[in-house]
Amino acid sequence: MPAFHCLNAAPVDWVSRVAVAAICEPDAWGYDYNLTGVPNTLDDVVRDMALGGMHVRVQDWDEWRTDTLARLEAEPVPELAFLGRVLRSPTALKLCEATLKGPAAGGERTAALVDALGLPPAARYDTRAQLRTFERLAEDGLARLPHKDDQPYLWFTETTEGHVGPVGAAADTPCSMALTLSIASMYQLVKERRVDVTGEVTCGAVHPRPLTVERGDIWVRPDEGIPQRHGTTHQLLRYRLRLRDADGGLWWLEGRKHARARRDVWRQTRALTVEIGRQGEAARFIGEVVVPADTYVRDQIDGIRVDPRLTAREKRAAKLTWLAWFGLEMGRGLLGPFARAAADLLDLRRTPTLTEQHR
Repeated sequence: MPAFHCLNAAPVDWVSRVAVAAICEPDAWGYDYNLTGVPNTLDDVVRDMALGGMHVRVQDWDEWRTDTLARLEAEPVPELAFLGRVLRSPTALKLCEATLKGPAAGGERTAALVDALGLPPAARYDTRAQLRTFERLAEDGLARLPHKDDQPYLWFTETTEGHVGPVGAAADTPCSMALTLSIASMYQLVKERRVDVTGEVTCGAVHPRPLTVERGDIWVRPDEGIPQRHGTTHQLLRYRLRLRDADGGLWWLEGRKHARARRDVWRQTRALTVEIGRQGEAARFIGEVVVPADTYVRDQIDGIRVDPRLTAREKRAAKLTWLAWFGLEMGRGLLGPFARAAADLLDLRRTPTLTEQHR
């Protein structure tokens, strides 16, 4: 995409609604109104597009124009034929340059009119709008949504150690997991809140040899972290793995990380309660595995790897975007139980008397 100073964008239905309102309101006659919506900076747009799954490189305007025209001539796209005409028009080029290099358009008078008439304010063209754009491009055959088989956009390893045992008995059999967590695109996180999983599970109670993860998914704060039952235990992560043992047998593994209003916050982010069973059957084994404290930062922060096809700057941006997104989600998940406990603690409503209860 070409570099720009500020880009004003507004939904077309908002533009038409405000235009009609200005025309139909006599007190608004005789004034200029910029129906330009909310200005976005270049950094805003690049970040929102990355979160929406569209990773772009920024070029100088002249370089971008030359490159775009060359690509459109080599590989014509009917839906972008108008863009080629615009980029070849001297008049249109002046308008484009003024838009890209000029300051943000002001809309103070428009905002006052909208407020006075009780109309909705302009919405910023944000990450959600970028998601809808990406999906529409995919529907029209101009883009492709990420898939589990794609080259990972970002990945890192996670190792866990612990014990499991038969349901209802002591968990005394060692169990460990060596997993690789990856995403094909930030779109996958924002839209599905899901991470792909591959790797192995070593558990003597299930099979003497390691089991291979045929398909694995992790959901971050499933159900927005809301507890399924009344209480202060909130879900942080949910693991669902389909396993195959060395003899061809199929197994399933369900794992959950929970946040509770306790002081062991650091352990809560690493401890995973697991259930394991044969495919189509109830759980046979249950237990807990934990990410060792000395491997968490090494593997899941310092050990993050990014698609080698990206530039050094794009790799840094990918890591920071992932860490910011995941850190925010985990922070919200850990805060939830404490907020719930604090609300219960600060509930100063007076306990009703027996007479009041029977009214």
